[in-house]
Amino acid sequence: MGGGEETGYQPWWAIDKAAWRERFSVFYRLASISENRTQPLKPWTEQDVEDFIKSDPVHGPRLKLVRQGAQVAAAGAVVGGLTSAGVAMRYSKNSLGAFLAFAGGAAVSWAIAEEGANLALGLYKFDCLESNLKFLDWWQAKTE
Repeated sequence: MGGGEETGYQPWWAIDKAAWRERFSVFYRLASISENRTQPLKPWTEQDVEDFIKSDPVHGPRLKLVRQGAQVAAAGAVVGGLTSAGVAMRYSKNSLGAFLAFAGGAAVSWAIAEEGANLALGLYKFDCLESNLKFLDWWQAKTE
């Protein structure tokens, strides 16, 4: 009873290839940003982002929400990291422990703040990566 052909057994990674393709499609979509490009994109400013937000009635407001969510998550990571590092330093007086507490507190706080922003801003209702990709496509077309 060891052969895969007679029992119909498949390993867990081969059960649903379409699901795996869908799960890892984000990497292919991100790679599409730099495909067939010899020069990297020029840096953009906040004004360029605001121009995109005004020019695209669908993805512009979404991109604005995505950027607000990223700011909330980053602020949560800083606050959580500093708080946990401060507590660790106060009670242990160990700088390595404080550094590790900062890293762990920042990671956990980032995840919690990101989920909070996801719920509060309604980011779960649309594909955030799609809005970012639309902006990058717009920026590439504008700079060429």
